[in-house]
Amino acid sequence: MNGNWLIQSFSAMLLAVPVYLLIDFFHKNLGVKPEAFLVWYFIGVAFSSAIFGGQPVEVLFPSILLVGAILLIGLTVGGASNILFFRSMQSAPNPGVTLAIFNSASIVVIFASVALAHFWPGHFQAKVNYWQILGVALTVAGIAIISLKR
Repeated sequence: MNGNWLIQSFSAMLLAVPVYLLIDFFHKNLGVKPEAFLVWYFIGVAFSSAIFGGQPVEVLFPSILLVGAILLIGLTVGGASNILFFRSMQSAPNPGVTLAIFNSASIVVIFASVALAHFWPGHFQAKVNYWQILGVALTVAGIAIISLKR
């Protein structure tokens, strides 16, 4: 499925919905802690990506140094982010609120990418148009609406 990125994005979103619902289900009904779910879920994701991703081995292992750097990122920032995210999914009154807050990272990425493109144009490139700014504003408003208590 190398076609339309928009179709891929919506498909990925729809496939992710059951996972987010199952975190709390596994905890409440089967006694599985969110951290255990996280570990086994991502092991499955890693194997699935390697087996069905359609990439040759040399693409998956560009060099030992680059693989080490990516693993370090996953062990630090990725690990902390996902542990906190999975824990909050289990304890939130509604997992959708946690997901909305977590996905607001896209807002930060939009502005960070523009700043990085400005300071390091040889390494980053990003363009922002008025529609994207409107989307960011609506996202912030939506997060505020669902996060604030009445």
